[in-house]
Amino acid sequence: MVIIKPQSGKVIDQTIAFLVKKYAKNGHNEKPVILHSLNVAFYLLEKGYDLEIAQAALLHDLIEDSNTKIEEINLNFGQKIAILVDALSFNKDIKNEETRYQELFNRVKAAGKEALIVKCADIYVNSFYIKFIKDEKQKTQLIDKGQYFLNISKPEIGKEIVWQELKNRGEKLRDSRKK
Repeated sequence: MVIIKPQSGKVIDQTIAFLVKKYAKNGHNEKPVILHSLNVAFYLLEKGYDLEIAQAALLHDLIEDSNTKIEEINLNFGQKIAILVDALSFNKDIKNEETRYQELFNRVKAAGKEALIVKCADIYVNSFYIKFIKDEKQKTQLIDKGQYFLNISKPEIGKEIVWQELKNRGEKLRDSRKK
């Protein structure tokens, strides 16, 4: 359970309301984007990360999964949150999936520690959905993608709890694939 100060709770409520309103208006992903975003944000709050990281986590998929523009994030939540969300949003113009996630991870890394922490939590939460994927090749690609992220982010966040938990989760997933 996550317990936060009432003022912080109000900010989180406002961010959730924005996410729900924008996604309900023009969201275009079959996956449960709102639930996923809540899971990532509350996971980070539970681990003791700050309010702005949680806000970025709530909004991290909104640009790529709706018609929301980064300028709207900036206007409503400020430049810092907008920079994080922008860094966490993949480039829709890159069609090759591997190239797209590598470019995204490099941009996240360039944006700094906070962006890396949100992306790490995002991958960690997504890793629990791998069991629902039927295509073995796709499962392997997702596990490899997580490993790639761990490799490039270790110097900056390798001592963070979210990185350690993603590393442990990745090891469990790889071990289960060997059986």
